[in-house]
Amino acid sequence: MNIKNKLIVLAIFVVGSLSIAGCGMSGDKNPQIEAKTTVGTEIDDSVITTKAKSALLKDTGLESCDIKVETHKGEVQLSGFVDSQAQMDRAIAVA
Repeated sequence: MNIKNKLIVLAIFVVGSLSIAGCGMSGDKNPQIEAKTTVGTEIDDSVITTKAKSALLKDTGLESCDIKVETHKGEVQLSGFVDSQAQMDRAIAVA
């Protein structure tokens, strides 16, 4: 499997995982309860991103991989390149 295919598989897995997590949400939306992006949310997202990036860099099997971490409203998205399915699984577990 070439690197491009591995990236596509990683992206599909992460997006699919996040989509499944969103399926459990209720259809009833109370505007007073609905989450809004606030300064606190953005700070929390940056803290989560920093922790995930640090963990990926510290992991001896992933330090040479090119993995990008983005967080939005507490949900982490990984994208990038890995050499094997094992590295992909490890990146997801570490993040």
